[in-house]
Amino acid sequence: MSATITSSKAATNADPTVGEPAYLACNGVHKSFGTTTVVRGIDLSLTRGECVALLGPSGCGKSTLLNMIAGILEVDRGVISCDGVTMDDPKRGVRLPMQKRHFALVFQDFSLWPHMNVRDNVAFGLRMRGIRGSKRQERTDRALDRVQMGAYAKRYPAELSGGQQQRVAIARAMVVEPRVLLLDEPLSALDARLREELRDELSDLIRDLNMTTIFVTHDQTEALTMADRIAVMNEGVIEQIGSPQEIYTRPQTAYVAQFVGTSNLLEYETCDERVAIGGVQLAVNVSPRKPSGRCMVRREAIAVHRVHRDAPARVVDMSATNNGHVNIDAVCVQARYLGGTYDVTARDKAGVSWRGLAREPIRAGEAVSLTFSAEALCFLAR
Repeated sequence: MSATITSSKAATNADPTVGEPAYLACNGVHKSFGTTTVVRGIDLSLTRGECVALLGPSGCGKSTLLNMIAGILEVDRGVISCDGVTMDDPKRGVRLPMQKRHFALVFQDFSLWPHMNVRDNVAFGLRMRGIRGSKRQERTDRALDRVQMGAYAKRYPAELSGGQQQRVAIARAMVVEPRVLLLDEPLSALDARLREELRDELSDLIRDLNMTTIFVTHDQTEALTMADRIAVMNEGVIEQIGSPQEIYTRPQTAYVAQFVGTSNLLEYETCDERVAIGGVQLAVNVSPRKPSGRCMVRREAIAVHRVHRDAPARVVDMSATNNGHVNIDAVCVQARYLGGTYDVTARDKAGVSWRGLAREPIRAGEAVSLTFSAEALCFLAR
C-alpha cells in the first residue's frame, strides 16, 4: 500500500508584501572589504511596521547589511531608500549621513554613557534633536516606564544588571521615535532566562508601537518568535525569506533546513509516479521538480515508539500505509533526554539514519517504530 503526498509548494525569495508599498528597501546592495565580498546584491524590502529578522551564522554578512542600512558603512553598489527618500545610491553620488536618517540602532554591548544616569542616557537623543523642557522629560519618562526602568532613572550604568542596561538601551532607541529600529543581536549578551524574558517584552513593545524593525540574530528562537518575516543569510546572500512558518516547515534549500530547527535530510529518486526514499516507495499527486534530490522531514514530526520491550533488535522494510502515514521499523542507535521527551537516532534496514522524538526512555539496540505523516515531507528546491 502507498501513502499519498501532496507536493509542497517551494518557498521563494519573492517578497510576499508585493502590492503593498515598501517603506524600507534595499536593491542590489553590495559590499566588499578589499578582495573579500561580504554582501552580494541583497534585495530586501519592508512595509511600514514590519519586523524582519536577519538570521544566519557569524560571518554571513547580516551585521554588515544592518550597518549599511544604518549609515555606518558605505554601500559599494545598490540603493537603500526609506519612505521614498534615497539614503544610499553610489551610482548617483547619494549618501545620507547616519544622523540624518532618523534610524535608531541598539548594539549588542549596550553602549551606554557611563558618566550619565539612566534618565540622561535615554534623553540624550532628544537633547541632540533640540527637544527641551517638559516635552523631553515627558517622553523620557514614558520610554523608561515602557521598559520598566522608571524607578532606576537616577542610577548609573555601573549600578545596573546586564538586563537593566539593555532595557535602558532599548528605551534610548525608542524615545526618539525613529523611522526604523535596528537591533544588532540585542539579547545575546544576556543569560538564557533573562534573554527569554526580554525577548517577549521587546517583541510586545515593537508591535505595540508598530515600529518598523530589522534585527540581526544567530538565535533561531528569537527569529521565529519575534519576526513577521525571516531572511536566512548565507555567505552574503539571502538564501530564503518568508514567514517563520514558511521558513520552518517549507525550507527551500538544504542550508535553511539544517540551520533552522533539526531536520532529517534524505535523498530521493522518482520512478513513474512514485518517490523512493531509502527503502520506501511513496505515491505522490505532484512529482518533485527534479527526478532526484533531497527532501526533509522535521525531527519533531517523527514519533518514535518501542516495538517490544524484550524483543530482540530487528529491522524490517519501510512501509507506507493507506492512511497517509509512513511507518519505518528501525533500531535505536542513540537516545538523549531533552526534558519530557527523548531525541532518538535510529537506523533502518537500508542504513538510513533518522531522528525523531519519543516520550518514553529507549535504549540503544532496542527495536523501534518511526511514524510520521507523509505531508511532513518537504522536497527541497536546491
